[in-house]
Amino acid sequence: MEILNRGYSHITMGVLGGTSMLVIHIMNGERRRGVSLLSVLVVSAAFITAIEFLAGEYLNRYLGMGIWSYEEVPLNFDGQICLPFAFVWFGLSYIGVLADNFIRRHIFKEYPVIVKRGKEKIPAAVG
Repeated sequence: MEILNRGYSHITMGVLGGTSMLVIHIMNGERRRGVSLLSVLVVSAAFITAIEFLAGEYLNRYLGMGIWSYEEVPLNFDGQICLPFAFVWFGLSYIGVLADNFIRRHIFKEYPVIVKRGKEKIPAAVG
């Protein structure tokens, strides 16, 4: 996404993106226990925003790498995170959930567990 937007990226963004996808994967797995999709997206967006802030403070402020800056974006905090992008992370988390579902189903042959009123119903595997 960053390459499409800015034309380039930094290796640390790959690490942060991979870490974020791992959290989305774990949270998406919690849906099998009845956690709502909305909760998964909120936690994922909050996590992404938090690690973006921590990485920004260390990489951009402490090490002076200047990888990104939200100083020109309204509602920013220390130029490292901003409210508009927190909403972007929410939307991208949904795309991450869809990608995780696709990988689980078509690569790992996992099938969804249907949770209704605290009871699990496991559908038969297809194929």
